[in-house]
Amino acid sequence: MRKLFFLVACSLLLLVSCDRIFLDVEGKEADLQGKWQMDGVDTVYYNFQKRLFQYQIYVKKDRMTSVYGYYFLHGDTVIDLELIKKYLPTSLNVSLKGLGWDDTDDDMIFKSFRINNLTNKKLILSADDEIISFHKF
Repeated sequence: MRKLFFLVACSLLLLVSCDRIFLDVEGKEADLQGKWQMDGVDTVYYNFQKRLFQYQIYVKKDRMTSVYGYYFLHGDTVIDLELIKKYLPTSLNVSLKGLGWDDTDDDMIFKSFRINNLTNKKLILSADDEIISFHKF
């Protein structure tokens, strides 16, 4: 009886860990889902979950700033990232503008990236002369 219970519990945990089934995403969008840590910068994370996007940055030990928004995937080649301005701390807004994010919209700050590589473990984005690589966290 214990073995059966253990087998059922493990099967359920395995099924729950497969977010592709529950998020109803396929192909490259399924590979994109989850938390990505920027290579070379251990304090910046991009998080994707079914059209929702979160930008996280650790500014000090045990202190994190994050802002939410949306992502729009255009095939396998382009991704648009949008962050909601009213939840964006002023210091982060200034920082993102310095990184080329566009804030001409009253409600959003946004940036488009070309997708150079996207697998379930590696993400490489580029915009203008900038190339950013991530690994799955």
